[in-house]
Amino acid sequence: MSEGNRYGMTMLLQSLQLITLVIGVAGLFLAVGRKDARLETNSSEIVELRDIASDLVKASIEATTTNRDQDRRLDDLRERIHRMELSK
Repeated sequence: MSEGNRYGMTMLLQSLQLITLVIGVAGLFLAVGRKDARLETNSSEIVELRDIASDLVKASIEATTTNRDQDRRLDDLRERIHRMELSK
């Protein structure tokens, strides 16, 4: 092999190594970026789920309170009906 061919082969191999290295680093940055994007998406979904759970607890408490009020009113009505029946 002549000196020129060896120099050309060396330059070609170095260029290929550089291209491979650049592709590898770019792939690494893409992988890290995707993971960051997934983490951010998951974080926002967790916040949304926390808010939904909080609203469900509030709705459950309100429903329980409403049921107690209705039970109390029904008991009052039963008592009034019972008194009316006794007075006849």
